[in-house]
Amino acid sequence: MNNLQLIKKVLHHIDEHLGEELTYESLAGAFGYSAFHFHKLFSSVTEMSVTEYIRKRRLTMAHHRLCHTAETVAGICYDVGFGSIQTFNRAFKDTFGMQPLVAREKKASITYRSVEEIIEGYGKRVQVEGDFAIEPRFVKREAFVIGGYRRHTKDGFQVIGEAWHMLKSNMDAIARKNEHTMYGFEDYSEDFCPDPLAFYYMAGVEVEPDARLLPGMERKIVPEAEYAVFTVNGNNANGEIGRAFHYIYFVWLPRSEYCIDENALLDFEYYDERWDCQLGTAQMDIYVPVQRIQEL
Repeated sequence: MNNLQLIKKVLHHIDEHLGEELTYESLAGAFGYSAFHFHKLFSSVTEMSVTEYIRKRRLTMAHHRLCHTAETVAGICYDVGFGSIQTFNRAFKDTFGMQPLVAREKKASITYRSVEEIIEGYGKRVQVEGDFAIEPRFVKREAFVIGGYRRHTKDGFQVIGEAWHMLKSNMDAIARKNEHTMYGFEDYSEDFCPDPLAFYYMAGVEVEPDARLLPGMERKIVPEAEYAVFTVNGNNANGEIGRAFHYIYFVWLPRSEYCIDENALLDFEYYDERWDCQLGTAQMDIYVPVQRIQEL
């Protein structure tokens, strides 16, 4: 079974339990995912966060039943998981531009997609994006330590640039293990928020475990893990790194037989001698810790 088949099971589960309390945490736990892994896979297939999908699914199901059954508005409202008629009416009008009874009277047509059609739609999007693909190699890395400048993206993604500026401004004063390597480290194990997306980011270098760090720097122990490694070609002038991340999490991972290693909720960009942002022939690697699904 691959990740896409598991997400299909999740979508059927949501349809069967719309009237119950559903959260991304409870769904992730029920299907054996971490919050981070679940968010990545779910949003890749549905193009929505879990919260947004559940809300829209409830409203779409309600609209479909209003136009195809004689059930009362109140009965439908509570059956699809809304706690009050007022909240339901307001959300329905905000989404469809009319009150529920008006939609029933007009039999206003909307597109209602089954779970199978949602999965099929994902497959068609992947085919369109098929011109960009990276075949990963798999490597095992022992635990190592990164020292760097850490920021949380809840304050805006411009903090990533600030972290890199701090690192490069102080590079000559940092006792690093390899003067030719740098890391862009995304940490999803602490204060991760899927909606809106926010996480810790560190721009850093590899250091000895007991290395003395400069004021303002932090230390991160990266655990031993097996990684899927994706080599990105280009100097990012055309957004190659962003396209690669999109491909990894929105195309490769859902269709693969791998899942995120739950003991290493992270990924990182690895820059070495191959990286020169002035050259179109530049290269860098993206490391994603993985496990085969059947091994879990």
